[in-house]
Amino acid sequence: MHRCLFALLLCAPSLAAADRVTVKGTVLEGTVKSISAKEVVMETVYGKGTLTLATEDVTALETDAPFHVYKADDGTEVGPLVGVTPEAVTLARRDGTRVAIPFEDVQAAPRDPGPEASWLARRPVDNPWWSGTVDLSWASFDAATHTTALAAGFGVRRERGPDRTRFTASYLRATTREDEDDPGTPDVDESDKEITGDELRGFLRHEHDLTARVFGFGSLEAEHDGIENLAVRLIPKLGAGYKVVKTESILFSVDAGFAYVYQRYFGGDTESFPALAFGAESDWKLPWLGASWRTRLDYLPSIADPMEDYRLRAETALLIPIVEQLSLRASVVDEYNSQPADEAVANSLTTLLGLSFVY
Repeated sequence: MHRCLFALLLCAPSLAAADRVTVKGTVLEGTVKSISAKEVVMETVYGKGTLTLATEDVTALETDAPFHVYKADDGTEVGPLVGVTPEAVTLARRDGTRVAIPFEDVQAAPRDPGPEASWLARRPVDNPWWSGTVDLSWASFDAATHTTALAAGFGVRRERGPDRTRFTASYLRATTREDEDDPGTPDVDESDKEITGDELRGFLRHEHDLTARVFGFGSLEAEHDGIENLAVRLIPKLGAGYKVVKTESILFSVDAGFAYVYQRYFGGDTESFPALAFGAESDWKLPWLGASWRTRLDYLPSIADPMEDYRLRAETALLIPIVEQLSLRASVVDEYNSQPADEAVANSLTTLLGLSFVY
């Protein structure tokens, strides 16, 4: 009896394993989490954590649970996977036939987590075109002055076929305190506290692919900045862009167009002028720790005086996953205004460290 029990314990992992992946003659059992033209990610029964396999090394693949393969042309195929190559993924339909779908036509291919899963786990299946983030960051520095900064924001993104829409909103508040306390009066706070950041931003952008590389875009930026005495700044843009590098792990694009800047200050004064709009953006999935690095650069020179009147903004962020949907986020934002408001500095640099929740 003890021998039978021991044999059952040895066989239990194999019995419980639902998915089988064969790599260079070795059969691995576990749960396939995701697939792509580049890699297959699975949790094996042999230990904790995930295992990333090169798709080109996979000679056979079968899953017990269905995958939802959403195609760029709005078609959808649902069924368990029965094969994968760097060119296509093959699944079994309910009628017993098999269909191979080229990866170049695949928009998303999430695994069905089951009807009892939480709304968050089912989000990629029920709303495959949508994704979003919620960010909370802070910074604190002690030197000749004590500086603290707090930033909060959220974003949503919809990507379906040739269309992409993105909306973000964020708020930043920063203070600086100079410690000038008199040692003779320790009970009296004589430090000088100043608000150095009070910025509310909103950003809406839509892109439509005209070809595999060329896209058109339209965007609207809105900003409120208490330090610049700026009640509101609106910047609509319209133009075209080009994807210089487009792979599964790296996207680098440049864009150019026209913009119109409207600014209203506290007190009622207004200013408006046409401008050129140049930008560059990159999104790099790093090969370490599942991290990603995102950067956006915008240059906005006035048409009337491009050498003396322009704005430059650069933002870069590094995200390192902590758990499946929570990442450590480190970001740097640098803004330069060649024509700053009275009593405002031309350049502002902000570094932040915080958390990003992805859904």
